[in-house]
Amino acid sequence: MKKILYLLFLTNLLFLNNSFSQELSKNAVVTLLTQDEGYELYAYFGHTALRIKDDSLGLDIVFNYGTFDFDTPDFYTQFAKGTLNYTLSYSSYESFIYYSKQTQRTIKEQVLNLNQQEKQKILDLLVAYYNSEARYYRYDFLYDNCATKIRDIIQEATNNRIDFSKSNYKGQTYRQLLIPFLKKNYWIDFGINFILGLETDKKVPAEQYMFLPVYIHDFCENSEYAENSKIILDASPKTKQGVDFGYVLPWIIVIAFASLISIPKTRGFFKYLLYSIFGLLGVFILSFGLYSEHIAVLYNLNTIWTIPAFLILIFSWTKKYLKYIKIGYLIILLLHLLNWFWLPQQMSTTFLPWMFLLIFTLIIDLNYMKYFKKK
Repeated sequence: MKKILYLLFLTNLLFLNNSFSQELSKNAVVTLLTQDEGYELYAYFGHTALRIKDDSLGLDIVFNYGTFDFDTPDFYTQFAKGTLNYTLSYSSYESFIYYSKQTQRTIKEQVLNLNQQEKQKILDLLVAYYNSEARYYRYDFLYDNCATKIRDIIQEATNNRIDFSKSNYKGQTYRQLLIPFLKKNYWIDFGINFILGLETDKKVPAEQYMFLPVYIHDFCENSEYAENSKIILDASPKTKQGVDFGYVLPWIIVIAFASLISIPKTRGFFKYLLYSIFGLLGVFILSFGLYSEHIAVLYNLNTIWTIPAFLILIFSWTKKYLKYIKIGYLIILLLHLLNWFWLPQQMSTTFLPWMFLLIFTLIIDLNYMKYFKKK
């Protein structure tokens, strides 16, 4: 189904190529389309596209920079490494709407207040890029994505008359801007915060807020550069009310693990299972940071509180250093909690259940519980 939708979305409308070479009429409009976030991971942060409509030419097309080919050889390997090329594509407006309906994503539209020359320049730039190697670009989550590309096109076409660096956005880090989008799924929230490194904890320059589509929309909404936003497709499912069980489940797992670790007969298996899980996670993000070219995953301090679990596994065959490694690990975890708000890399609250479980396990493992018992 996804492949069919993908092909429909990317249908190459060859009969429109003649229109590309014509001058836009005075009735032409260029609009900014902002697609709400979806439930697939690649759609978690929304999407931005440009619509060019000219009834005099029978033209109604949507350009976007968010296209990739699932059939690319070693697709997931290239995506993880950061060498996957994304591409500029175009489709009919009807195809874009159809795709959004199928994926349940609401679309907002803003008519950009452009003069005739700027409208023509946007079309000319998009066509020129589409017909050249500039159509392809190396995707970067923070600095070069479907939203920043649209931002750059608008600025270039208007000779910086529309200047996104003049926005009032300031004071937040990349990670802080991402947090609201991650709240709908605990495991995605945990995973993305876990894998992102120090780069995402930098303060965001005003124009870089536009790496998220919603900020391009909001900038235009609160300026003279666009007319008021209107919803042209209301397709998002209703938000579920009540307690999000997804954020409760980790605590249930932690309580179950802690109970089993408290029992001498099951302690050995479950404590080493826990060390194995977090030790391997630590090795994974260390290896991933060395392997990947994504700037956002470099220098990840989460290795500091996960790698020691792997060291425990390595030295479990001897008691010579094992006790000191466990004590060191306990100190590292406690220092993380004590310095939670002062660490250079913001720790996610999704880590807390597992940190508490690791601390409890180390206290049991080191037989420190005897100091808490009444004499």
